[in-house]
Parts: sequence; C-alpha cells; structure tokens
Amino acid sequence: MEEEEDEGVWCSSDSGDDDVEERKSQNVDALIRGNLIVKRQSLLPRVLSVSQGAAVCRKPFKPPCSKSDASGYNQDLTRRLSARKRFVPWGSSSALPRPALEELKLNVPVSVTESHVEEVKLSLPPGIDPLVLWQWHPQDSDNGPPEANFTTITVDPFLVRFLRPHQREGVQFMFDCVSGLCTSPNIHGCILADDMGLGKTLQSITLLYTLICQGFDGKPMVRKAIIVTPTSLVSNWEAEINKWVGERVRLVALCESTREDVISGIDNFISPQSNLQVLIVSYETFRMHSSKFSSSGSCDLLICDEAHRLKNDQTITNRALAALPCKRRILLSGTPLQNDLEEFFAMVNFTNPGILGDIAHFRRYYEAPIICGREPAAPPEEKKLGAERSAELSVNVNRFILRRTNALLSNHLPPKIVEVVCCKLTPLQSDLYKHFIQSKNVKRAISEERKQSKILAYITALKKLCNHPKLIYDTIRNGSPGTSGFEDCIRFFPPEMLSGRSGSWTGGHGAWVELSGKMHVLARLLAHLRQRTNDRIVLVSNYTQVYGNK
Repeated sequence: MEEEEDEGVWCSSDSGDDDVEERKSQNVDALIRGNLIVKRQSLLPRVLSVSQGAAVCRKPFKPPCSKSDASGYNQDLTRRLSARKRFVPWGSSSALPRPALEELKLNVPVSVTESHVEEVKLSLPPGIDPLVLWQWHPQDSDNGPPEANFTTITVDPFLVRFLRPHQREGVQFMFDCVSGLCTSPNIHGCILADDMGLGKTLQSITLLYTLICQGFDGKPMVRKAIIVTPTSLVSNWEAEINKWVGERVRLVALCESTREDVISGIDNFISPQSNLQVLIVSYETFRMHSSKFSSSGSCDLLICDEAHRLKNDQTITNRALAALPCKRRILLSGTPLQNDLEEFFAMVNFTNPGILGDIAHFRRYYEAPIICGREPAAPPEEKKLGAERSAELSVNVNRFILRRTNALLSNHLPPKIVEVVCCKLTPLQSDLYKHFIQSKNVKRAISEERKQSKILAYITALKKLCNHPKLIYDTIRNGSPGTSGFEDCIRFFPPEMLSGRSGSWTGGHGAWVELSGKMHVLARLLAHLRQRTNDRIVLVSNYTQVYGNK
C-alpha cells in the first residue's frame, strides 16, 4: 500500500521544534516557487512496526476464536447482550426484561412467535388488542405443519396503536387477498376504494411493512415492492413511509430525478445483490422503463395509488403494469367506480387477471344483460336476468373490493360547522364593479332577450372580480374573451401593477393582499390560526389562477 505525499510536509515525531519550523518554511518557499517535489512513499512502515510487516499483511485473516468454539461464543455473547435490553410497557413506570432469546427464537429475526405476541400485548395501550393477521391452528394442517416454529403473522405494535377499527379491518382484508387466503384460489390482489381521509396510505404501509418482515414459513412474504403513483405524490409516499416506519424499510424514491439517476436507481433496486426493498416511482417513469422489470424476481408486491387511471386497459401505462410478473397487486382509489362496466372490468381484470373471464365473455354474460335490464321499456324477464347478473357480479367482486365512506369518521371528528363570511369589496373592486354594471354591453345583455346567452359569462367575470381583481387585469391585458364590460378599466388599477415586467405586481405581498377583500380576510385568518394552532388548512377555489397569482 502506497500513498502520494509531499516530500517535505511529513516529518518524524522525534524531530525537534526547530526542525519542524525549518521544514515548514522550506515547504512554503518551495510551494511559492513551484518547485514542490512529490514522490511516492510506502505507507506500510509507518503503520506496521512488526518484523516482516509485508509478509504479515499478506497472510489470511485469523479470527480471535477458533471455529470449534465460535458457535458457543456467539450464543453466549448474544445471550449476555439481550439480558441488558429492557423496555417500559405503555402506562408503566418501571422497566421489564424482554423474553429470553431462546423463547423469541431470534435466530430468524423477521418472524413472530407466541412469546412475541405477549410482548405486543404488553407494549400496546390499554384497550387496544394486537392485530394478528394469521395464526396457525391444528385443524389447519394444509396451511402449515404442526411443528412449525412460527405460527402467527402479527402487525408490529408501533403501527397497531395508530390504527382505527376500520383501518384494522382494511389491513386484514388486504392481507387475506394478497396472501391467497380468500375462498377463491384465483384471488391474489384487491382494490381498496375508501373515500379520501380514511387512511388508505397508512393501511397500505402497515401491510407492506408486515409482509416485508413476516411470512407463513418464517421468511418474508415480500422481498421487493413497487409503489406506482402520480408524479406529484412520489415524495408524499416517501415522507409517509419515513413517518410511520422510519429506517426500518430501505427504499428509493424517483422524484424529479435526471434520467441517469432514474436508470441508476432502478438498476440498483432490481439487482439481486441490492438490499433495497421498496421502489416509489411515477406512472410515467415506470412506463418508460417497464422493460427493466421483466424478470420474475423484480417485484413481489405492486401498489398502485390513484388507480382509477387504470380504467382503460388499452393505454401503454396499463399494459406495462399488467405485464409486470407480480401476482400480488393492490389498487388504491378514492374515486368511486362509475357505471361504465368496461372500465370496471379493466380495473378488476388488472387486479386479478381472468377472474371474470376475458372481455368477450364479460360483455356477453354480464354487460349486455345488465344494460338491457336497466332500460325502462325492458320486458320483465330481461329486468330479472339483468338483476341476477348484477347480483352475481357483485358477489364475485366483493371478495376483493372494499369500499367505505367518510361516514366511518363521524365518531372520530367534531361536528361540522359551516360559517359563511361576507367580505367587503376593496375600493378597486368596487370601482371595477360599478364600471361593469353600468357598461353598455352589460345593460344591453340584460335588456335584450337575444343576449341572454352572455349572462353566464358576465356572472363568471364577476366571480373572478370577487376573488381578486388581478384576474380581471390579466384578462384585459391579454385581450382574452370575457373583457366585455371591462373596457377602459386599466385606469382603475394602481400604477405599481403596470410597472412590473409583463404586468407582474411589484408592490409587495402585503399590498397584493390588500387589493382583494377575500384575500385580506383570508390572510388575517391564516395569520391568526398559525399563531394559535397547529392545524392544517385546505384552501379550495374554483380557479387555479387564484393560487398561481398569489
């Protein structure tokens, strides 16, 4: 081993202070003149002071203990280290020792044992039971041998304590589907169609972490998982996983990355030697690099967020995801499935391919009778057949589709209070409004019947004016449709608005807010809430321009 160093920089520790100072001054002079001499010197004599050092370094490493007693040494060390571990149960002020290693069978750390279940009970708050997704029973001889060491699959307590009753039910439902415990052997996927706000993300992360850590045979059921989501939600999924499970899961999120970073991240994830467990990727990125996931071991669990994007099975993205060699598929969608039966079939067939037959059989057996039976003039026999096929279809798909509404949250949320606040117009808004209603075009549209078609456009213009006069200013400056009624209105706007580049406002944020009565009230309300609470605020507007110009 050699290193490159300056001939004059390094000196022996035995040198005197005068020698050191003289050597430093020589180095400075040499550096200024450009005559600094660099040579390669062996590093070995400086770090190895034994005789025949080079020969010693070439010898193979010898462990401190012999192979014969290594096993006993490791077991003894593990037992002594475990004895030092303590934990404090929920609601207790004293620490309790953890169960012995022999009882926990820690030689396979990803598994859950009966003694682990007892630990789960101790670490959960009062009134919250462990969430046991599967437990072997003697009568279930087909699901595992009686002598199996691991007889339960249990959700970790640090996640269970945050799950509400409907979320526990959702985790159990998804587990039964993806693990093949449903009555039908062809079901390996599911659709979780809960309303927004019911915690689909937390339920999915809970199942994902459980399957990564546990399985029927004591080995993880999932080694590699892919989460496909819209581009805007990639970073949100990464943040949620880090929030709930921290560094317990090794993941890579491809968000706003260069092409080189995307390719490198995917290659690292699918590599057999990689320790990455979760890949978070957008639909577009997956579509462009879908060929990299063609191997059978590239994915064991697929989670598709905003899965209503897969309602058209003819899109390239849908086909790329359908070709992924992964049976365990979970679709998340807060958008209720509509009455288009072919879109419904596309999502169901993506989740569990062939569960309803091919598209021709579905159209002939389900779609045609159901549509004919819905016609008002349909004969009784067609209505009866349509109702029977609709009921049969519901029974078949309800085994792997779970839909809950926000009514479940009524017991967990305070009563809803709606406050209507009327905001006074600012002087600018008032001047624009008076000019608008007194304009010739508006008066003519109101008085003449043939101009009634423009009334809706005028109402829309007034709604924009109520939000912020900048929306009217942009319409006038760009000459867009809808300027009728606001002719010669530029004179009402403050000079600062005209001085900015491309009409941009240069008066500062405070002055910008003061131009709109709504914005003025909203700004004061947000400032008050920020000082008094930690609540999260959702602003809803009919016009995206309101946000773009804020």
